[in-house]
Amino acid sequence: MAQVKKKGGLPLTMIMGAVGFGVAAALLSVVYLKARTAAIEASLRGPEQQKVTVVVANRDLPRGAPVADGSFAVRELPAEFVHADAIRPGEYERFKGRALTTALGVGRPLLKSFLDEDFPVDFSDTIPVGRRALTVTVDEVNSVAGMIRPGNRIDVLVNIPYQTSGFDPKLYTVGLFKELPGNIKLPNIPGGIASIASQFSGEELDAVLGSISPGDVILPVLQGVRVLATGQDPYIESLDLLRQPQLRAEGNFTSVTLDVTAEQAAMLTAAQDKGDLLALLRNRKDPGASAFTAVSARDLFDNAAKMAAAEEQRAARAAEAGGVDASGNLVDASGKKLASSEQLAAAGLHVNENGQLVDASGKVVDPKSLVVGADGKILSKEQLAAAGLTVNASGQLVDKNGNVVSAADVVVTKDGKVMTRQQLAAAGLSVNANGEVVDAQGKVVSGADLIVSANGTVITKEALAAAGLTVNEKGEVVDASGKVIDPKTLLVSADGKILSKGQLAAAGLSVNANGQLVDKNGNVVSAAEVITTADGKVVTREQLAAAGLSVNAAGQVVDAAGNVVASDDLVIAPDGTVLSKKQLAAAGLSVNAKGQVVDANGNLVSREQIAAVAKEIPISGSPTGGEGSYDYVIGGSSTDGIAKSQRVPVPE
Repeated sequence: MAQVKKKGGLPLTMIMGAVGFGVAAALLSVVYLKARTAAIEASLRGPEQQKVTVVVANRDLPRGAPVADGSFAVRELPAEFVHADAIRPGEYERFKGRALTTALGVGRPLLKSFLDEDFPVDFSDTIPVGRRALTVTVDEVNSVAGMIRPGNRIDVLVNIPYQTSGFDPKLYTVGLFKELPGNIKLPNIPGGIASIASQFSGEELDAVLGSISPGDVILPVLQGVRVLATGQDPYIESLDLLRQPQLRAEGNFTSVTLDVTAEQAAMLTAAQDKGDLLALLRNRKDPGASAFTAVSARDLFDNAAKMAAAEEQRAARAAEAGGVDASGNLVDASGKKLASSEQLAAAGLHVNENGQLVDASGKVVDPKSLVVGADGKILSKEQLAAAGLTVNASGQLVDKNGNVVSAADVVVTKDGKVMTRQQLAAAGLSVNANGEVVDAQGKVVSGADLIVSANGTVITKEALAAAGLTVNEKGEVVDASGKVIDPKTLLVSADGKILSKGQLAAAGLSVNANGQLVDKNGNVVSAAEVITTADGKVVTREQLAAAGLSVNAAGQVVDAAGNVVASDDLVIAPDGTVLSKKQLAAAGLSVNAKGQVVDANGNLVSREQIAAVAKEIPISGSPTGGEGSYDYVIGGSSTDGIAKSQRVPVPE
């Protein structure tokens, strides 16, 4: 058979073969794509899901609808989406007849938590058996601005007149107080009233009790009471179970209904009848009780005092530093920030490139030597010690007597001296609005001109000059001859007198551990009673009085006749007895080079002999206009707070 060949084209068999291969390729592609699609879908679906059969609503069911045939159906749902509380078909019969506590939409599974055996028909069904519901009136303030919700728990207090709380002062007057039942008499009467009342009677008793008894008193009535309703909005327990908020149809309400016992209802009614109720909202998980029995207006003063004391304690706190952190902040031992790098800079401190805390001169400062006051003031322990201050175990600044010092009262001068405002005030100094130390005239006193004595008293160089003392180029206190005086031996009395311990000892005086001036018997002596004579003798007005002497209006020591007694004629015996040289001479006695009283043979005279001389021979002074001079003795202070004394000549 001859092969058919199309003129000018390919053989027909080749064309048909190509078409066949194309169709086969297309079919294979379709098969491959279907297989690939199925594989992808299978991978997306994952393993075959297990299904669970549950009971679901076959229509929308309202709250309160009973579980009954015709309202529910059975449906298979993926196990991973089924709630553990869902009811299975085998359990359905157990729950038939129960009521829905919440609305259930079509297709939603029926949960056990949605059901209640006794669905409340009205509000009374929400009251637990054995309990009572009592409605009390509240206003917006007493309802915590309307934030109370049904189901909350509250404490109820009453603000009630004191006499209506079970106590009337007239019960004492008519003699019936002892006849009152203990439950009325004891809890309602403050501790001191009964003892005070026993000292008075009749109208006087009424007046006393009326003045010491508070007007109103606030008493706790009930605690942790459950709110059943606010206004017309009742408590719905199922909403709590579903962790949903209680409904609030009313914007504002003027009453709350409480879940109480019959006795509590009676107490609440009595409280509402006699006083004003206060509702305190509490956390529903808080089981705590009030820690007080009654509060009156009088307690506000005690509370204010407690608040002031707490603030005083807070203001006195000083935290000890433990180091600096990476940001250059001062921190305590636990790493808590005490002061920022800016605060350190204000105190003349910063952290160098080596991470060390240094001062303005580059000197390394140990952070542990620093404390930070409650006001943010940074101080060194060395500065505090120089001012007689330390940090106690409670982290408070205290003086040498243990008295708490507020950090706000600590003053730091530009040269680093630390002192308190009280110390400055005792020296007639203060701190102005610019933080500068100034005197009474407002003149700025530099830190270099201030010296802190051993008893913590501040002395100015000007005051030292008035006492014949100066500060040399080494910063040492010296007298007119250049002899160095230890500042620790200097004391400044309250009226500004600068005294030495030697002067005080010669007068039988000293300073006790509390920094108080005391006599040989430990009796505190007022600084205003101390007199300094022109030649430096120190004597008290009491000592002068014992010798028949006194100080006149001009500040002069005078005898009983008003005659001036020169200070260099006065002698102070070891026991503090004041005598005059003329007095001793009249008895054949004198004073030796050591200041001791001796007889004509140089023998020391006993205290008894000295006392006899003081008693038998009065001291006499020079009449005004006589020869010599008298001492002008200061009894107060000069303008700079320093006592001055000078010898004034008596004209012939």
